[in-house]
Amino acid sequence: MSAGAAAGRTFFRRFWESDTGPRTVHFWAPTLKWGLVFAGISDMYRPAEKLSGTQNLSLMATGVIWTRWSFVIKPKNYLLASVNFFLGTTASLQLARIASYRLKQGDSASEVVKYIVTGKTDNSKK
Repeated sequence: MSAGAAAGRTFFRRFWESDTGPRTVHFWAPTLKWGLVFAGISDMYRPAEKLSGTQNLSLMATGVIWTRWSFVIKPKNYLLASVNFFLGTTASLQLARIASYRLKQGDSASEVVKYIVTGKTDNSKK
């Protein structure tokens, strides 16, 4: 066996047997969570008025909290940290799109925050 093949085999064996390898939930939970990130990226093509502020606010909070937590727990889970970082980033971009759209519609900053948090607008002024 060549040195390269032996090194590859050693890497795979370490990966397979690690505390965050594919034989554990520490691998599969973050791997499947990437679906949320891809859904958020695909929402970039949706009109901003069709996006949910409350949904993206909760996804952003989840991303921020779990990114930090991924470095605190034992074993440290870098795959979980990466997926949550991108989840928080994607949701933050969507919130920025929502805020930009609402400001262009004539809402004040406080109305934008209220809309994002509650999903309701003050229709009496329009």
